[in-house]
Amino acid sequence: MASVHVLVPAQRYVFAVSNGEAEAATVDSSADGFRRYKSLQQGGRTAGMVAFPNTLLIRAERDYLVDPGLIMQGAPVIGALAELGVEPQEVKDVILTHLHFDHAEGMAAWPMRRTYVHKLETEAPYAQVVSGPLENAQLEVLEGEEGEIEPGLRWIRTPGHSDGLITLLVDTDEGLVAIASDCVGPLPEYFERMELPEDFGPEREELLVQWRKIRDLEPQMVIPGHNPPVVLD
Repeated sequence: MASVHVLVPAQRYVFAVSNGEAEAATVDSSADGFRRYKSLQQGGRTAGMVAFPNTLLIRAERDYLVDPGLIMQGAPVIGALAELGVEPQEVKDVILTHLHFDHAEGMAAWPMRRTYVHKLETEAPYAQVVSGPLENAQLEVLEGEEGEIEPGLRWIRTPGHSDGLITLLVDTDEGLVAIASDCVGPLPEYFERMELPEDFGPEREELLVQWRKIRDLEPQMVIPGHNPPVVLD
């Protein structure tokens, strides 16, 4: 059976800028950082935020690095791999759930790997932001609505946040793990209640459809892009 490991957990760093000085906000979690960022904006402050996604390792017949994240995550990812006894050169495969820069920019530290990504993502305008690392990757372009990477490791397309975003489905000893990335978020209570604010945005209805699709698979765990893993009853 495969296993899933969080290498670098999701984090947010939030600050406000005024009169040429930055004031860092104290936050307790990635979700708290998102709330604080929105609060600063609503209060009329000039606010900034750096968001690290969950970077994961799937250990199956092969090792798969999932969403290398921002380029500054390179050293922490390598250190976390070392704690698992995995040498970076041993990781030959990368999976990108989508091509937003905060998930894919870190590919720069993993050139010439076989890299799985959906075709719709490679055709999106924001793919240009990570065009350099993409050119240095051995792209394995996924098409359609679902597929298998190896036995026990599947993917399904779960659009809404982006058209080609994929959720990875991993069979583990504990049960099915759904790596849902930014399909699930931005706050954990939204997925817990299976509801989004009415003014969330045009992707609201599509995301709710995808959440129900993921729930219907009865995963033991769901791993969002920017919040801690959720263990389901």
